[in-house]
Amino acid sequence: MKIITIPPQGIFAVNCYLVVSEAGNAALIDAPEGAERIIAAAEKNGAKIKKILLTHGHCDHIDSLAEIAERTGAEVYIHELDAGKLTDSYTNLTEFFAGYQESVTPYSSATCLSDGDTVKLDELTFTVLHTPGHTSGSVCYVIDDVMFSGDTLFKNSIGRTDMPDGNQITLFDSLKLLEDYRGEHEDYRLLSGHGAESTLKRERDNNPFLNGNMFDY
Repeated sequence: MKIITIPPQGIFAVNCYLVVSEAGNAALIDAPEGAERIIAAAEKNGAKIKKILLTHGHCDHIDSLAEIAERTGAEVYIHELDAGKLTDSYTNLTEFFAGYQESVTPYSSATCLSDGDTVKLDELTFTVLHTPGHTSGSVCYVIDDVMFSGDTLFKNSIGRTDMPDGNQITLFDSLKLLEDYRGEHEDYRLLSGHGAESTLKRERDNNPFLNGNMFDY
């Protein structure tokens, strides 16, 4: 397994990642602004984008979704509670940001996921952790000792909940799930939707929202 981090672009600086199998097939984690550079990054590394795994349905994470899916033929996956955002300009926040009103093309052919589902690509298996709060259908994807946490958990911070479909109490429940998560590995590399890379252990030890003090509500 090879993971390629594509540098963020645009005003929201969204991270996205290519997870490449031994056969050179890739799963793209989120599809932010810049279809051309994302496809070019895959081609540069000899990878073909076969699947697009969305951590949630906000416009900054789906900006290039329709174009990449059309150009590559990739299958698209999103949690069932966020699937509607792919065609709804209010809940995906397109209406709130002028720069996205012309760039986000609705997409209606995604496969819906739920908690505990797996997505397979060659030898790669991604497990879905439903972590609502930032949105009702936010998820983390876990593969081996790597967790793609979307906008649920960042280095030293967490996702915001002051937008349509956000819920702070629900997010705290999801953070408690991540704080308690052990899975099959002692620690997990944490690759989030924004900001720097971290590890789950580091966030347990240092993130003020993940040290137990935030859950006495």
